[in-house]
This record gives sequence, structure tokens and C-alpha cells, in this order.
Amino acid sequence: MPQARWAARLADGLSPYWRWLFVIAFVGVTVLALWPGNSRLPVLLGWHVVNHLAAFIVLTMLARAAWPLLGRIWLFAALMVHGAAIELLQSLPVINRSMSLYDWGVDAVGIGLGLVMVWIAGRLSGEPW
Repeated sequence: MPQARWAARLADGLSPYWRWLFVIAFVGVTVLALWPGNSRLPVLLGWHVVNHLAAFIVLTMLARAAWPLLGRIWLFAALMVHGAAIELLQSLPVINRSMSLYDWGVDAVGIGLGLVMVWIAGRLSGEPW
């Protein structure tokens, strides 16, 4: 599969940057999630559940690229802790948002989908994931 080899070469060429890209995405997701509720933050993808899914799919894929030797369980756990921290912080009066276990569950689904996407990309490129 020539396209898969091209994608693998592109990913290898970006390897010094994966951690920086992850940090930028991590900070961006965190800032958007903790934006005060009394100001009108745009819903980027039209439905807040899709925002959660997209955010955690991207974070998962970038984290896997940045730390390929980190086990999938540890990656899942670390991102779940981040999702829980966001939900706990949203319950603070100064943030003026509400904590939601449903949103945390959607984060878990996003992490799972991100891991599946990484697995598919690995299979297509012939690389272990």
C-alpha cells in the first residue's frame, strides 16, 4: 500500500513535533473546557458531545504519536484523569459551568475511538501500534 507507506514516512518526519502538537492541543482543549459559562463560547462542531469526542480523539492520537512506548491502558487512564479533572473544575463557582458524568463518559468513548483509529492506522501502515 503506497499510501500507507507515505503516511508512515510523514508521521516519522513529524516525530520531533508530536509532543509539541500534543501540548498545544492539550492546552487548547483545557482552556476551552474551562471557559467561564457566563460568556458565550462558540460550540465549535455544532453539538457539545461532538466537541468532547473530537477533542479526546485528537488528544489520544497525538499522545500515542508523541509517546509510542506508553501502554494503551496508561494512555487511556491518563486522559481519563484529565477528563475527570476538567469535569471537577467545571463545578467550581468561578467557572460557572456544571460537572457532568455524561460528558466524562463521552470523553472515554472519544479516547476509545482514538485508540481504534491509531490501531487502524498502524495496521494500514504495517507498523505496530
